[in-house]
Amino acid sequence: MTILDQYLDNVANLRVDRNKERYTAGKAPHKATLLLSLIILHDNDMMDLRNIQPNLYLKETWSELWSCLDYPRTGPIHLPLYHLKSDEFWNLDFREGVIPSQPKSLSGLEMMVKSISLKEDLIKYIDSKESRDRIISALLNGGYYSEDERSKLIEKMKDLSGSFEYESELVQRIGKKFSPEGQTVSDIPSRNSAFRRVILGAYNETCAVCEMKLQTSSGISIIDAAHILPFNRFHNDDIRNGLALCKMHHWLFDHGILSIDDHYRVLVSEKIEVEHPDDIVTRFHKEDVALPKNRDFYPHPVAIGWHRKYVFE
Repeated sequence: MTILDQYLDNVANLRVDRNKERYTAGKAPHKATLLLSLIILHDNDMMDLRNIQPNLYLKETWSELWSCLDYPRTGPIHLPLYHLKSDEFWNLDFREGVIPSQPKSLSGLEMMVKSISLKEDLIKYIDSKESRDRIISALLNGGYYSEDERSKLIEKMKDLSGSFEYESELVQRIGKKFSPEGQTVSDIPSRNSAFRRVILGAYNETCAVCEMKLQTSSGISIIDAAHILPFNRFHNDDIRNGLALCKMHHWLFDHGILSIDDHYRVLVSEKIEVEHPDDIVTRFHKEDVALPKNRDFYPHPVAIGWHRKYVFE
């Protein structure tokens, strides 16, 4: 048996919870889904498998793949990040003085662990398309997924690779003249994923109005990537046409209760009649918007000017 064959056997037989009632195919899909996420990111130069970081890209890719599975909510990513230490190819280096124990959240894992990586020879196999395809096939066919889930995962992985190319295109548009009419084709696979990643990254996953940063225990952000010029009209995914907003402020912005002035301050409509608790929205009137560190990513005056004129009441 070659070293590659051993790895193929390992990923097809990960040490997982086997509960036929709890999991679609009788095996917990967490470890397999995490490894698929990492392979996609590495293949698109978005993750170094020698220094695995549970960053926005990993969390969003995990969430995207999990959406293909027949479960009511996204699984916790911190569990496979921790429990893969029981498999021979996963290196987990704990901080000095830490007694390893199952973390309750992603932040708990990050406090416990100094570094995460794959073994060097496995990385070399992942770098080769032929062996990488065999590893992906072993994960998809290892009994972790139903037939329907496998089909959805294959399509989603292809779409995600395209979304990283589209994200790169969005970043390259910065510095070019802003046009309200976008260059986006609305049926680009996973274009929403690309726009969401670039906006959440620019705003540090924080609402631009209330500065809320809300995440699940797995670190999945509950903040939205909102379009200033409505996408269904302008088809514009320019970063300067985006804002990171919590669910409430996204709705209020889309319905003209909130807007932004030319000095990047929040505007609140006078049409709010009932507000309880007091000042839950109006207290933000004339408060500064929490903007990206990179000034090039600021909302464009043309976009916010249009919103004030045609949406804000």
